[in-house]
Amino acid sequence: MEKAPKSKPAALTDWTYQYLKKSILNLDFHPGQQLHIEDFTEKLEVSRTPVREAFLRLATEGLIEVRPRVGYFVSTITEQDIYDLFEAREIVETRAARQAAKALTDEDLENIKTIMEESQKAVRAGDFDRFLEFEVRFHEYIKKHITNKRLIAFMDSLNDLTYRERVLSTRSVENVEKTIIEHNCIVEALLQRDEKKAEECMAKHLENVRERLIALIQKNPNL
Repeated sequence: MEKAPKSKPAALTDWTYQYLKKSILNLDFHPGQQLHIEDFTEKLEVSRTPVREAFLRLATEGLIEVRPRVGYFVSTITEQDIYDLFEAREIVETRAARQAAKALTDEDLENIKTIMEESQKAVRAGDFDRFLEFEVRFHEYIKKHITNKRLIAFMDSLNDLTYRERVLSTRSVENVEKTIIEHNCIVEALLQRDEKKAEECMAKHLENVRERLIALIQKNPNL
């Protein structure tokens, strides 16, 4: 579990919210786990009010589920959640890959090659936190070529849920290794300025990750 910071700012609700949110996104609290206000008033040395307000704020973001007369629970990650999330990602990111193939400058291509090299180094070193950092950077680098502001805003609204899925994906070494291969397919298409291939490689990658995540959830229901 994420250790509580030693110093607390004046805005205790925001501080408590940031601590809880980071812990949920990093899966320090398991999906479906019940959260008790009293546990955090003691751990964080704050009153009930900032904890309760942070819980409610996280509930509006879909990270905590409020069950009347029962309590607060970390939102689960269901197979349907994965399908829904990846359907949205496919709509946006395949289009982004197609546009990136014609829009990336030579400097951009060198940057994305560097991102891939750093990803591979992280995997060889067994540093999956660092891999995660570059995995996010890889997709964001491509996604920025979407010019539709509404689509960008929509995808930004899914960032937290997407990040939790990404953390979950690093629990499988097989998924990480296959992700590297699939990213290389996308990069090769971008280097060739092949719009159709870039779109196809991205679509196949997202489909494969979706299926691997669903299999992981099925095998490990307590994740």
